[in-house]
Amino acid sequence: MTYLIVDSGATKTDWLYVDGKDTTHFKTQGLHPSNIQQLTDSAEIEDQVGRLEPDTIHFFGAGCGNPVSDEIVRRFLHPIFPGAKIKIKSDLAGSGAAFFGDGNGVVAVLGTGSICAKIEKGNVIEKSASLGFAIGDEGSAADLGRRLLRIYFRKMGDPKTINFIGEKLGHKDYATMMNRIYRSGKPNRELASVAGEVLHNPMPPELLTMIREAFNDFTDQQLAMVNLKGDEEIVFTGKVAQVHQDILIPLLNQKGFKNVSIRYPVIAAWRDRVKDGSLGL
Repeated sequence: MTYLIVDSGATKTDWLYVDGKDTTHFKTQGLHPSNIQQLTDSAEIEDQVGRLEPDTIHFFGAGCGNPVSDEIVRRFLHPIFPGAKIKIKSDLAGSGAAFFGDGNGVVAVLGTGSICAKIEKGNVIEKSASLGFAIGDEGSAADLGRRLLRIYFRKMGDPKTINFIGEKLGHKDYATMMNRIYRSGKPNRELASVAGEVLHNPMPPELLTMIREAFNDFTDQQLAMVNLKGDEEIVFTGKVAQVHQDILIPLLNQKGFKNVSIRYPVIAAWRDRVKDGSLGL
C-alpha cells in the first residue's frame, strides 16, 4: 500500500510519498481551492509528482474541509492520479493529526493565511474564523504585506522605515505595485511575497512593532475564539511563525500561554510518524 500525504497552503504544497517506511518528499506551488487554475497549475503538479501512482492520497489543505472546496480539489487531483482514492480534509485537521496524533492540543497556522483550532482526540472540535486575506488572516504573511504597503504608500512611518521598505521593494511606484497586487490571479500570494521581500533582520524598530501588533491581533481575534485556559499545548506552524518566532513566543508567554512551540513544516511531523509507525491514517 502506497500513500501520498499532502500538506497544502496558498503558496506551497509538500507531498510525502510513503511506501512502507520509505518516504520521498516533493515541493510544488500551493493549491488553495479558491484560486486553483486547472490548466496552468496542473502542469507543474504533473511534472513534479504526476509520475507517482499512490493507492491513496490524504490531502490536507488550506481552505478545505467543506463540500464545495473539497470537490474543487478532488476534480483537480483526479486526472493527475486517476487510480488513487482521494481523501480531503482541512490543513488544521492534518496539522492536528501530525502534531498530536489522537491526543489534545491547539494548532495555529501563520503562513500565507492564518487560522487556529482546538484539537481533542486528534479531531478539530473548534476553530477560528479566518475570513481570508481580504477581511482577516491576522498575523499572516498576506496581512503583514498589506500592513507594509499601507505604511509605505501612506507615509505612516519614520523616514528611515519608509526608505527601508522602498529599498527592499526596489522603490516601485504606486501604479506598479497596485497592478502587481490587484491584477494578479492570486493576490494573497503577492501580498505574502511583499512581506517575504521586506521583513528580514535587521529591521527598523517600527517594523518589529508592526509584526508584534499583527501577532497580537491574531491572538486577540482568532486564538481567543477557541476558548483556551492557557495551559494547553499550542503548536504554531507556517513560515511566518518560524521566521518571527522570537517575537511570537514571548508575546504568547506574556499573554499567559506558556506551552508554546513552533514546528515547521508539517510534513516533517508526518515523516516522523511514518518512521515510528504511528501514522494513524
